[in-house]
Amino acid sequence: MTENKEEPIVITITGPDGTEQDYVQDTVIPLAGKEFAVLVSIPESEDSTEEPDIILARIDTDEHGEPLYVPPTDEEYDAVAEIYEAM
Repeated sequence: MTENKEEPIVITITGPDGTEQDYVQDTVIPLAGKEFAVLVSIPESEDSTEEPDIILARIDTDEHGEPLYVPPTDEEYDAVAEIYEAM
């Protein structure tokens, strides 16, 4: 029997300084009719000992129905962070 595993969702985020970092979507948290992704940074090398960065992003959709990861409001961030910490 074959297991049906989903492919991880990898998102590339461009930081304020223009550098790009890849993140994998850890989980999606629904809140107030919206979905929020918990994104965990992917280390640049396999033997990296750095702690991963964790960011929260609201998942909106663009005009083509494609997911668009945008920063949440401060209120959304606080509410989602509280839910994630309780998981």
